[in-house]
Amino acid sequence: MIIDAQIHVWKAPTADRPWPPDAIEPHRAVPLEVPEVSALMAGAGVSGALLLGPTWEGSRNDYTLAAAAAHPRRFGAICRYATGDPAEVEKLAHWRETAGMYGIRMSLNRGDVDGTVAAAEASGFWSAAQRFGVPLNIYAPGRHALYERLAQRYPGLRITVDHAAVESAAVPLVEAVQPLLALAKYPGIAVKASALPCFVREEHPFPSVTETVHRLVDAFGADRVFFGSDLSRLPVPYPQLVDAFVHHTPRLSESERTAVLGGALADWIGWDR
Repeated sequence: MIIDAQIHVWKAPTADRPWPPDAIEPHRAVPLEVPEVSALMAGAGVSGALLLGPTWEGSRNDYTLAAAAAHPRRFGAICRYATGDPAEVEKLAHWRETAGMYGIRMSLNRGDVDGTVAAAEASGFWSAAQRFGVPLNIYAPGRHALYERLAQRYPGLRITVDHAAVESAAVPLVEAVQPLLALAKYPGIAVKASALPCFVREEHPFPSVTETVHRLVDAFGADRVFFGSDLSRLPVPYPQLVDAFVHHTPRLSESERTAVLGGALADWIGWDR
């Protein structure tokens, strides 16, 4: 069983389903829709995936939740949420009633990040997510102090660090994840080993990627490291990335590899597949 921890899917803008006027450039010109994702997964030997709507579509969850509802054993949804709205935060008590929803994504990589974090504090979002057991996926590249502050203040939160908090390819990947390893002491923090080929310039089997996975597992344990592709911007063939995790991680035991490839993620978010 291989579960991809993150794949963006989206549809082209229409009059009935417009994108925000200030939408950023998408990862590719042609939308990555669910049928194509299914075909690519089949070709790479991936059995399941968590789908995420991209920021250029706005805070939409309709497409991902529809896919999860239609194919509950193949797809789950990580949802955007109005984290600064107290009225929406109150609804988190019932989040498990939304079929196919397995967590919330916060993108803290552009704009007024500090303001967004403060608004989530003021609305009671962090406390509610902790109280109601909502898994969070937070993309805050380079902001290791933010992850640590949240882990200290809300020890019951389940936070997945998206893309291992790597900012760019300017620093060698193995070095770029070093500050993250210090956060392994917080049991509520897990790591999405996703999009890693975006930060290297290597041929298959991507030795820096697999060495990074080894170091993450050494620090966090295999139960808190999750395979992911970020498929829409993946610069290498999908089957090659899967092969690197399956056949080129020699320091992982069979049970550790099984966990990283999907077993641990399913347990972390409560996805009964």
